[in-house]
Amino acid sequence: MPAFEQDWARALDDARHGYSLAPLYGVVDTWRARLAAAPAVDAFLAGGCDDSDGVDLDQVLGARP
Repeated sequence: MPAFEQDWARALDDARHGYSLAPLYGVVDTWRARLAAAPAVDAFLAGGCDDSDGVDLDQVLGARP
């Protein structure tokens, strides 16, 4: 959870300065997508598939706010 907490703290700080909840919604959306993808990633890795040609998750979901 440290990564989520870092993302949340950064978004909370941005929200305080910008008076907008958009950064917080962005963190929730990003982490929701990451959690939804986790079982598929686990199954892929457990299947012994070669992941050396993989794509960074940030390229798929976008950089963290």
